[in-house]
Amino acid sequence: MINLDKVKQDTGATIAILMDENGKLLDSTTTDYAENFALMAETAFSMCNDLLNDLKNSDLQQLIAKSDEHYFIINKLKSNSFLLITSSDLSKLGLLIKYMSSLNK
Repeated sequence: MINLDKVKQDTGATIAILMDENGKLLDSTTTDYAENFALMAETAFSMCNDLLNDLKNSDLQQLIAKSDEHYFIINKLKSNSFLLITSSDLSKLGLLIKYMSSLNK
């Protein structure tokens, strides 16, 4: 299992959440709404994956959503679980995308 405290330390993430393919919370760093985040993340990932599969016959590996001040990245892991991180440090977005992508290698 992924060490979420290490992920948070390595990335500077505000929140880190690990969930299974059904949106069930497996582990999280301190947040009051981890279960809600897990369920919403799984739903968004599934919907986007189905769309991408319909359009390009391809499986979604990473989902990114960004506002003016915050963003989150959800990565599908080899174990069919998902890792979600949130951050408000927009200057590290590219670095975090690369970090999250490297988790499956």
